[in-house]
Amino acid sequence: MKRLILPTLLLIFLPPYATYANNQEDYLAYHTRVVQAEELIAEKSFKSALEVYEQIFSAYSFVFLRDYKVATQLAWHLGDEAKAIELLKSGIASGWKMKDIKQNKLLKSLRENKTEWKQIKRQYDSLYAIYNHRINSDLRWEVRKMSWKDQSKALLAIFRFSEKAQQKYYEKKFAPKNELRQKRLLEIIESDGYPGEKLIGNEFWIWGIVARRNQISQEFCKKDTMYQHLKPILLSAIGSGELSPFFFALVDDWFISVESNRETGSYGYVADLSEHDLTRSNQLRKEIGLRTVETHNLLIDIQEQTGMWFYFWDKGDSKFEIN
Repeated sequence: MKRLILPTLLLIFLPPYATYANNQEDYLAYHTRVVQAEELIAEKSFKSALEVYEQIFSAYSFVFLRDYKVATQLAWHLGDEAKAIELLKSGIASGWKMKDIKQNKLLKSLRENKTEWKQIKRQYDSLYAIYNHRINSDLRWEVRKMSWKDQSKALLAIFRFSEKAQQKYYEKKFAPKNELRQKRLLEIIESDGYPGEKLIGNEFWIWGIVARRNQISQEFCKKDTMYQHLKPILLSAIGSGELSPFFFALVDDWFISVESNRETGSYGYVADLSEHDLTRSNQLRKEIGLRTVETHNLLIDIQEQTGMWFYFWDKGDSKFEIN
């Protein structure tokens, strides 16, 4: 995998953030149920999988957009047009953009239904307004600027032409600025919660800020204690529905891989897994409510066979390779 440049968090003692998310809804259970639905899809039990998704949607006040996207396609694949349209509308109200809908090949035949599609287009703005009303737009803009500044600062390393000079830049120039952004992140978490999809409609920006520090070097990871302070906060955010298991796995994978010089297998995103790593990887995934490596690979087969798209930001349409 190409080297990315990931984040930092300041050296401070934190309050017990396990208590900041007092949500009665257990989102670790939510994600565990999503994994059950994905396993049913992998077995081609599409109807049963859709029933699990519907149970999830009825039980939780916040639903991750990806799950609406998958459920919509399941309903359409099963020929339940009314349910597919209902779920599509719920997805739009959760931030499903028209451009993204139009790019989904499986839903092309839905869009060719002129009567239903015209109705969806007429309702689109009012449905999408529900999403815009839900998120914190001011905070979204602030986090977006933080992300841009952090990425821009990291990219300046390319003007240092030796590995030693780049390493010095990351530690002396990038890390202190990144730490200031991590301080602000912690303030946001304490006052508003973790700024992910639920709060600002985006998980990518904060992932970059948090993860770049973990990529600097093995030596830096060993001496820098910030991530050890942050990790329980992120795990708490999974439980409250503010952070998805996948984006936590991306952050944690970078730390484990870099700190061990890629000798310790974890989630399989940063470094390829060996047969020896597979059991540990799947255990780590189970603990945060993320599908197993085997289920991911089976779902890629289902994508190819059915035309459904499972929105794997991590691996696209590729499988995990086990060495």
